[in-house]
Amino acid sequence: MIHELNYGYGYNEKNSIVIIWCIDDVRHTIRDYDIDVELTDDECMEVLGYCDNHQDAEFGMGWENIYQAILYCFEDKINKTKKE
Repeated sequence: MIHELNYGYGYNEKNSIVIIWCIDDVRHTIRDYDIDVELTDDECMEVLGYCDNHQDAEFGMGWENIYQAILYCFEDKINKTKKE
């Protein structure tokens, strides 16, 4: 039996699409952009939350958005790591 995907609020696979970004995508960005920082799952969710709240529907969401969010949300943590 195949179940219909339900995204909530009346949205489903017949009337909507969903694009998902996850904490592994944040960690992938950290590796690909060679950012010297380790983030917890909660910190990765903070990055994704920032992206969600600041995304521009005209341009969509991409790796650069995640990169910039990491730099913004964890500037102090990144700078501290650089000094050590």
